[in-house]
Amino acid sequence: MSEKLDHITEDSIKMLVDQFYIKVRKDPDLKPIFERAIGTDDGQWQPHLDRMYDFWSSIMLASSRYHGTPMKKHNDLPPFDLSLFDRWLELFEETARDIHNEDVTAHYKDKSIRVAESIKIAIRRKSGKVV
Repeated sequence: MSEKLDHITEDSIKMLVDQFYIKVRKDPDLKPIFERAIGTDDGQWQPHLDRMYDFWSSIMLASSRYHGTPMKKHNDLPPFDLSLFDRWLELFEETARDIHNEDVTAHYKDKSIRVAESIKIAIRRKSGKVV
């Protein structure tokens, strides 16, 4: 993408989510975790992608489209190395940078860090580890 977007829209959120999960599904460290949770074929992935469009729309555009329980979903996953959130964040920021200008990318980065930290805290609490 040659021209970077300087604003966030529903279409740009969909583009970011789609491109991000293409990367996740190819990443040797993240792929197994997501495949165990979601599955391997596109039909299994579409409901997750639809939820992520709503989730990021709610976070970035205050659309109130998302009505899920992300902490519960992540707490229900089999245990995994929480340091993998660093890779998740790296790919997410990279994808935002592919689509958006520096200011919008920074906004996505800030929000994604907050999301990752909240999820990690919830997982640690569930496992009884000190937060």
